[in-house]
Amino acid sequence: MELNVVRAERTLSLLTNTYLANTDSVKTSVALVLDTVLSQNLFAYVGATGVTVETTKRYESAVHKWIARVSSLLVGKSSESRMAGILLVKHTTLQSPPIFVENATKWTTSLLNMLGKADIAAVHAAALQLLLVFMDIVREVPELDREITSAQVPRMNQAVLALADKNPELVDAALELLMYSASWFPKTFRPSIDKTEALCLRLLNGSMAKASGTTCKRAANCLASMPLVGGKVTVEERWFQYVLQTVGTIETCVDHVMCAETPAANAEARQTMPGMPAFADDFIVSIPQAADRITSMTELVVALLSRPVNVDVPIPVDGLVAVASKLALVPVRVANSKSNRAEFGLVPLLAPQLQRAAIRIMAVLAIALGDYMQPFLSAVARAMTAINTRHLVSATTQVALYSLVQLYVERYGYGFVICLPKELIASAISDLNVQSKRQVSATAGSALSASLSSKKRGGRSRATEVADSEGASNMLQIQYTDVVYSALKTVLALLKHTPTVLNSSLRAQIDGQVLTLLMLETVGGLSSPAASCSSDARYQVALCQCLEASIMSPDPWQKAVVPHAVSIFSAGLDSPSVAVRDACSAALANIEPIIHARLPAQLRAPETEKDVEQEYAVPKAVLDSQVGLSAGLDGSAFAEPSEKQRLSAEELHEQEVEEDEREVEANTKRFKNF
Repeated sequence: MELNVVRAERTLSLLTNTYLANTDSVKTSVALVLDTVLSQNLFAYVGATGVTVETTKRYESAVHKWIARVSSLLVGKSSESRMAGILLVKHTTLQSPPIFVENATKWTTSLLNMLGKADIAAVHAAALQLLLVFMDIVREVPELDREITSAQVPRMNQAVLALADKNPELVDAALELLMYSASWFPKTFRPSIDKTEALCLRLLNGSMAKASGTTCKRAANCLASMPLVGGKVTVEERWFQYVLQTVGTIETCVDHVMCAETPAANAEARQTMPGMPAFADDFIVSIPQAADRITSMTELVVALLSRPVNVDVPIPVDGLVAVASKLALVPVRVANSKSNRAEFGLVPLLAPQLQRAAIRIMAVLAIALGDYMQPFLSAVARAMTAINTRHLVSATTQVALYSLVQLYVERYGYGFVICLPKELIASAISDLNVQSKRQVSATAGSALSASLSSKKRGGRSRATEVADSEGASNMLQIQYTDVVYSALKTVLALLKHTPTVLNSSLRAQIDGQVLTLLMLETVGGLSSPAASCSSDARYQVALCQCLEASIMSPDPWQKAVVPHAVSIFSAGLDSPSVAVRDACSAALANIEPIIHARLPAQLRAPETEKDVEQEYAVPKAVLDSQVGLSAGLDGSAFAEPSEKQRLSAEELHEQEVEEDEREVEANTKRFKNF
């Protein structure tokens, strides 16, 4: 310990006196200083015991000089100095929280003054991140409640809100800091709740600017933290009001997309988010605007249901399920509509966005509510069927839908699957069919030969040679997609949790497809393109897990797939992928009890034909009415043979053995005489 403290003291003195001596050296050496601080853990010996007094004084002196230097950099004149000071203070705080506790007021004040002055966005963003680190430590140190929590946190909230209004580039960092501030210091956040709510709503309704997906998520999470603040409105009331307003806003947007007028009674009863701007007059602008608003409100629903609340809140499950079903049915209703409205031409383009919003709502309901969703499983299953319409769904939506089906199957089992139409299960199984490049090449070659058949006969054309060479090079490639992987995971969930729902034909289709792909991959030597070989490991793992689940939950009419599975899993042990090897090893260990008996084999002499005939003599006699039927029913006819019967059987066996030996001797003599 003594040597480590001496080394840390010398290193700190060198860094402070040499590399941080002036602004020019800081610009060129800040990376080296940070690397040294991170790698050598120089501040881990503050308050260490077992060190001499002289060494401790020298080390503390070096630490004080370091603190003075980084504090001066934090209020430096140039942006480079302030950025270096922020980085050095951050890593000093993370390595030694006691140093921060001693300098919390000074450093927090410097950062808040920095936020109030004009500077580049990178410096302000780094200052916001450092304030978040500070607040994470302050909430666990009661000694700082008076100096930081009561005095500095309200000022920090106001400074962050003003900075977010001035600079859109800092909105994400500002929302994150406001969210944690509302969660960690609810009492001190109450003066800033109105401005924060207005900022989040401007981002969610699109009036401020079209926010990115990340910004919408952070705005939704920040707004979902507002009920925790409390105040005049309780947590339960504010949370429930947010949910009703969100659902009402989504319904209003759906009515606008469908060009339907909301009845006056429903419009009065429906609550919407305050400050929502009116839709544009041009439907080319207003319908995508409504779809974007639906997406942002869906993020708010997810945030409200996923963020923890410290009290019990009422959840309008029926309203949330109804709005999810409404979103899922919008593309189907537009496709089946006989109207010639020009507005309906935009809906198919926005269908994947609306369907994914419905999927997210149903997924967060299953995660947040658990068994309370069981009365609504049939409605969820109908919404999934509406989304699964083939000519309306996209590949991304199909992946999300299969993930949703997997989630509900794993959580609710047979209670959900009995409500799920068979068409959706058959759709997932049919998506397991992976098209190989052999089929693609054959199709392209046939089309090319048909197009060139009318040309002059003679030598082969260059186009045909190129097509043949490409077909030969791509012959051993299998095309996997995300849809195939999500379908594999869905089928795996069905085989594990609800295997009896799959009839014999579906089980045969699953086994055949999985066996074919695994035989091609592991035994046959076929593989994906060289550029994506490493990414195909997850598909092979999913295939192995599906085959294992099929064996562990067999169908009475299922064909024997165990020999093929053993050969596939044994070949998979030589795979270059660690995940595939682990999956195959686990599968072999799980199917081992099926292949071999648990108990060792019993050593006994082979039975003769007469013993077998004698064993079945009594049942045959019972069936032939030679023994009383009552004796057969009460089991007396099947009782063990008596000692006399057992001895007679042994004598008969000895006689037969002696006859066999005599016959062998006679045949031997006859052979010698010959």
